[in-house]
Amino acid sequence: MKSSNICLHIVRNPVTHDSRVLKETKSIHEDGLFGQVEIAGFMEPGHSEWETLEDGRTIWRASLRTRSLPKDLVSQGIKYAEWYRQLVRRYRQAPLRVIHCHDLAPLPIAVRLKQLTGARLIYDAHELETETVGAGGLRQRLAQSLEKRLIPRADAMITVSPSIQAWYAERYPETPIHLVRNIPEAPGDAHDIVPLREQFGVPEEALLFLYLGGLGTGRGIEIALEAFQQQGVPHHILFMGSGPLANAVRDAADRDPRIHYKEPVPPGEVIAHASGADVGLCLYEDTCLNHRYCLPNKLFESLLSGLPVLASNLPDQAAVVDQHDGGWVVENDPTSVAAFLRGLTRAEGLALRQGLAERVSGLTWENESKTLTALYENLSQDGGGQR
Repeated sequence: MKSSNICLHIVRNPVTHDSRVLKETKSIHEDGLFGQVEIAGFMEPGHSEWETLEDGRTIWRASLRTRSLPKDLVSQGIKYAEWYRQLVRRYRQAPLRVIHCHDLAPLPIAVRLKQLTGARLIYDAHELETETVGAGGLRQRLAQSLEKRLIPRADAMITVSPSIQAWYAERYPETPIHLVRNIPEAPGDAHDIVPLREQFGVPEEALLFLYLGGLGTGRGIEIALEAFQQQGVPHHILFMGSGPLANAVRDAADRDPRIHYKEPVPPGEVIAHASGADVGLCLYEDTCLNHRYCLPNKLFESLLSGLPVLASNLPDQAAVVDQHDGGWVVENDPTSVAAFLRGLTRAEGLALRQGLAERVSGLTWENESKTLTALYENLSQDGGGQR
């Protein structure tokens, strides 16, 4: 049976930089339950329709003729309808064993494919999508309606932080909800550290802070930019990512020598780059429940790169930092952050790195993925269903 069944992951991006999807599919492929692990993604410029990864996983990217339409709600609906038709047409007769739906957007498609194929369905909520920054109005009501109607159709659910897990468990007590945090894969025994301090000319007495990931609102970007440019702050910060605020970061870097910018790198190169900095930065703002409860990649990437983290005083992030003596927790406003930076010496920052590798040694994707593979094994043994 193994040779003829497929585990299908559905995601609304080109996959290349989606570290969670790549980690999860790799672990599932290595577990050997399926003849094929396939990822259905989105076509974007610079990508090919088909891609085969080194271990045999395949990526198929849907190309939409309606992609050039604007982003108003009606046009988005037209694009979604084309995406829906493409995926249902492609997979409706495929020997799907498990469908793994990443985030809310593909969930109606995944539920329909479950109905057509009898496959098991896992809903993987990468965030608290109905409670994000800017959520409101018709879009929020649609998202809430979709989750209320479709989550009960899933055989199991996965999410990324204890608080988000508890939030969903309270609302959907009949759906098994599992915690799989976004802990990165460990680097190989030997990896070259990228000399970021030298590349960006950081003075000997200054620490180099590193922000990893999307440059969007609510993630503390503007707070960090304002804090690091204040008088008396000796330290430097590098933003490594992309997003709507990338131009604001570049403009600040042009004005202030303490601010630096670098394009994002592939997931497999993140830890080698991060290891070349001194302190990680994770200043999510308490602007919505999704941010209050988040446990982002950058927190774990920094810790596993040997960097203590300066984090917001939000419950899940603060718990990880405190549990592992992995950094500092601050109130998230420019004045408080700048005051902390003025009082922090490079010696104090480097001292906290001592023994950090041992303190976070249990934070491994190998440990975290055991929940994922156990869930797959249970669903595979149970057989199909039409929940």
